[in-house]
Amino acid sequence: MTDLLSKDYSEFKNYFETESLKYFDIQLKKYENLELLWKSMQYTFFLDSKRFRPYLVYLIGKIFKIKFETLFSYALAIEIIHTYSLIHDDLPALDNDDFRRGQLSNHKVFGEDIALLSGDALQAEAFYLISEIKNIEPVQLLKIIKILAFKIGPRGMVGGQILDMKVNSDIKLLELQNIHLLKTAYLIESAVIGAAILAKANDNQLVNLSNFAINLGIAFQIKDDLLDGLDSDQDYKNYIKVIGLEKTQQELVIKSQLAVTSLVNIQSNLFHISDLESLVQYNIERTK
Repeated sequence: MTDLLSKDYSEFKNYFETESLKYFDIQLKKYENLELLWKSMQYTFFLDSKRFRPYLVYLIGKIFKIKFETLFSYALAIEIIHTYSLIHDDLPALDNDDFRRGQLSNHKVFGEDIALLSGDALQAEAFYLISEIKNIEPVQLLKIIKILAFKIGPRGMVGGQILDMKVNSDIKLLELQNIHLLKTAYLIESAVIGAAILAKANDNQLVNLSNFAINLGIAFQIKDDLLDGLDSDQDYKNYIKVIGLEKTQQELVIKSQLAVTSLVNIQSNLFHISDLESLVQYNIERTK
């Protein structure tokens, strides 16, 4: 990440954290009788996070000269959905993780029952936030809701989680790629496409931004596998185990190049498109 983009990211994150905290504080005060639920919902949301998905929303806004204040509700909704998925992933019935980002998982703090319900509540809250977005044509709002519901439901993120749970050590590369497409890349794509629709992007821009986001999402997961290495009983679902270290590194480069190519195909009169290219390079170089 360039120094300029790094400064930009810091400003984005400060704004996002501040406004998100305000949002949850308002809900806690408004629904005091459901304080336990809202505290559980915000607990995992505010565990240390890069805010990668809402940052993509922010960058799309920059490209189309849309103030982030206008896109904030959508960015918050996307991160809320990501948070719900993390809470559910950690549950004993799924990945059974006691820790998330160095802190106790939601169910270890609030119990399995509250964690399960807070995940459910977060998913619903995301769509409520989107429904409240102002200054958008109903048909465009419906398009965003339809895309997001498709990408995070049985045809997308939830379906990917099922595939992830059911594969065994004989997993093939195409199976692994499909899991990461559904589990990871689709939500990243939703962040980009939803923001682009709000910014009134044209069809050519939407197609290429979709391709960019999907390839970036898969590259993001490949980089995670390279950083994680082979050190757990889930190693058989790591790219390195399936195709080897050298080919995994090659796949990272290929997917990253495809993401950048999609950006090149977008009309060149868009400003700040290079920020997305820098983000691709940052993913290649990141160390955590």
